[in-house]
Amino acid sequence: MNDQILKENLQDKINNFFKKNIKILFLTLITIIIFLIFFSFFNYQKKQNDIIISEQFTNASILIKDNKIEESKLILENILSKDHKFYSPLALNLLIDNEIEKDKKIILNYFDQVLKIKSISNENLNLIKIKKALFLFNEKDEELIITTLNPIINSNSVWRNSAIKLIADYFFSINQKNKANEYYKLLNEQIEK
Repeated sequence: MNDQILKENLQDKINNFFKKNIKILFLTLITIIIFLIFFSFFNYQKKQNDIIISEQFTNASILIKDNKIEESKLILENILSKDHKFYSPLALNLLIDNEIEKDKKIILNYFDQVLKIKSISNENLNLIKIKKALFLFNEKDEELIITTLNPIINSNSVWRNSAIKLIADYFFSINQKNKANEYYKLLNEQIEK
């Protein structure tokens, strides 16, 4: 009998709770449903955008092979403007490797644009910085090379030793043997650790 009364009491409490809070529960449920719909739509849009950008990148690659440089350049510049974590760096590489863009200042602006993409991991950003430094070697812009590589050298990046070697090789190539030796010494200390 006591169990029956407790059971009825509990059932009454649950019913009262739902009666008193039906509006809050309903609003919470609606909010969750709207959030799920929004989240699903956002993911769908992102996937569609990724597909479109990948198709554009493929088209640009084909146009390069067909020697339609100006058309491919427009597509690659468009991809760069999308700030896509995967295809924007690839577009930059195609522009540089195929010598599609000749203006060095524009290429440096492209590097800076790609380096501002927040969704790219730090290690991938460091790799892009190394590519930028390699590009700067031809420009012989020592200050910008050092500015580009120092954040990597002063970090625990997996690219640290590569950055140190790169700057040491740069100084060696321009006959600044003392600076080169300093960086080679730093590299040897890193390797010995």
